[in-house]
Amino acid sequence: MVKHTRQPIDRNKLVRLEPIIEILRAAVWTGRLSDEKPVSVMLIAEQESAKTEALKYFRGTPTLRYISDLTSRGLTPFRNDIQNGQLRHIILLDLVRILCHGKGVSERTIQTLASLMEEGESETSDGGGSEKWTNFPRIGALMGITPEFFRSKRGRWRATGFLTRFLPVAFRYTEDTVHEIHHAIAMGSKTPEPHPEKLPPLPCQVFCDPKFALQLSRRAEKLGEEMQSYGFRYHRILRSLVKAVARIENKGSVNREHVEKVIAWSEFFTDTEVEI
Repeated sequence: MVKHTRQPIDRNKLVRLEPIIEILRAAVWTGRLSDEKPVSVMLIAEQESAKTEALKYFRGTPTLRYISDLTSRGLTPFRNDIQNGQLRHIILLDLVRILCHGKGVSERTIQTLASLMEEGESETSDGGGSEKWTNFPRIGALMGITPEFFRSKRGRWRATGFLTRFLPVAFRYTEDTVHEIHHAIAMGSKTPEPHPEKLPPLPCQVFCDPKFALQLSRRAEKLGEEMQSYGFRYHRILRSLVKAVARIENKGSVNREHVEKVIAWSEFFTDTEVEI
């Protein structure tokens, strides 16, 4: 459980979602790392938990595209931007809508998305024809879902390998947080304005010392045990996030504070909601 003290209302922030926003920000910055893949994140929380508002927080960032619906062919309009590295993350504002297409359509969509998130695409082929992708582009996806819907899909996603393609970030509100949000609404708080990130124009490399890499490795193994996997992809995700944190601070190498921050965040990297 993340503990808080009552703070003055800031109408430009989402109440008590600071750690979630920080995780999403680091994920966005992984798109500017030349030696790591863009990190994908799935927010897992109940309805009215501000998942969509959190996903919209960085609207206007040039490497992001917001999508309300998607099919396996739906990324075609963005192909050039994906291939040339301008588009690094897609934000799926209504994942349930995508998953509620016909079974064949939704499964092809998830398979196409999973391929772009992990291996990159070379060629896709379905009933609508074939399509070639060059340079094996990889993109990340930022999305949200309720715990109940997530659990209904978890078995299938584990069987297909999709479950480890993204970082689960699960949270729920305490009673105190609910009271604070109601207070903020009563005081006139509204959805915050977008905070577009000023990303560097070109990808860069960030050095991670082996001693810090070992710390991340140990944490990744534990995450893998919790999520019934080897944890290899979680290890890569942690490496990407810690390098992104360093890059946000305009550092060329990872330091101890960066590692400690990401390990603290990893409390949320599970399918069991953490109280905030």
